[in-house]
Amino acid sequence: MKEKIGLVSLGCDKNLVDSEYLLGALLENGYVITSDASEADIIIINTCCFINSAKQESIDTILEMAQYKTSGNCKMLIATGCLAQRYGDAILKEIPELDAVIGTGDFHKLPGLIEKLNNSRLKIITENRSFINYDIKKRVRTSNYFSYVKIAEGCSNCCSYCAIPQIRGPYKSRPIESIKEEVELLVSQGVKEINLVAQDTTSYGMDISGKPSLPDLLRALVDIKGEFWIRILYAYPTHIDDELLELISSSTKIAKYLDIPLQHINDRILRLMNRPINSEQIKKLIEKIRIIVPDITIRTTFIVGFPTESDSDFQELIDFVKIYRFDRVGAFKYSREEGTYAATLKPQVPERVKQERYDQLMTVQQVISKMNNEKMLGSTITVLAESYDPARKMFIGRSQKDAPGVDGTVMFQGEVRQLGRFYRVKITEAFEYDLMGEVVE
Repeated sequence: MKEKIGLVSLGCDKNLVDSEYLLGALLENGYVITSDASEADIIIINTCCFINSAKQESIDTILEMAQYKTSGNCKMLIATGCLAQRYGDAILKEIPELDAVIGTGDFHKLPGLIEKLNNSRLKIITENRSFINYDIKKRVRTSNYFSYVKIAEGCSNCCSYCAIPQIRGPYKSRPIESIKEEVELLVSQGVKEINLVAQDTTSYGMDISGKPSLPDLLRALVDIKGEFWIRILYAYPTHIDDELLELISSSTKIAKYLDIPLQHINDRILRLMNRPINSEQIKKLIEKIRIIVPDITIRTTFIVGFPTESDSDFQELIDFVKIYRFDRVGAFKYSREEGTYAATLKPQVPERVKQERYDQLMTVQQVISKMNNEKMLGSTITVLAESYDPARKMFIGRSQKDAPGVDGTVMFQGEVRQLGRFYRVKITEAFEYDLMGEVVE
């Protein structure tokens, strides 16, 4: 029997997709997957390095797993993913317990490389920055009722604060036929929610046809038979047009939800970020989205403490959030990434100020989120039942208003015959981020 392999997946949902395909390829090659790191013969850490805290988490996890070389069965320690791609030589030098690093475009070769790694001096493979030609039948899903589907790899936007284009290369779309085949397979396996992901989902198809083709992809996916939702994450604002919005509005299978990372609202900061949209265009876009899709949930993300951000720049962001009252808001403290233009800007904002601004923004949003949730009281919504909490004697699920992992949940009681099905739930209580209710049909 071949060795037991343990895999730790860090970072974003795009990285999780790669981890699930890697697990499938390892199983296909006869390896045994274990969730107990102490009994693993080989431990793989699929790393992230999007921001400094993610780099530190990746390094800490590699060091934690390295301890199993003395306290467990581990004979080989391998780092894959973004940290491995970006800092391969450095982490091999600084962490001698590592036996190899495999980059973002070569992880799929790992099953065939492990035996070679045992018998050669080969330590690092980072020639290719991206890989999207997945064998869709070789995937080990880590969630029962929802799944992420990567529709493209890489990014060509070149935002001044982001190192992703350096790590994963230019934008590459998967063919519509390949994505549709994967979604058909997932739906046939009982998946009820398809989350389309990429660094920028609304640029889908630009590299193939020269024009954004996300509506074409969505039309192909909604034709698939079955009861399921399609959710669009990471929608770059400049390619959200009337065609896309009208499709979202008219389809019963596309969630009335858009995740649009806006990053800031001050025009000077947006220019320094190299974002191709200004504050007036952003405001008009949000207003248009709410007119064409009146019941839509909008999630956005902001960066606080970007270099040169003044108190008045930040106050402009706070005022914008108070006026436009987004349903969901996430925030990052700016992370100074070497090799990016933003890292050269002066002055950099002190960490203490970044933390204060982050806390202030999230406190403002917490109040808005509670008020938005209270508007749901007495309404009846469709909820995907995903788990049961025996301690609280409540089922846990999500509506179209909540993306997995980043948004809230709906806790509810009532007759639930089977998890992984949709139920109509009347909302009886509202919290800052979560809702509570009862099954009504």
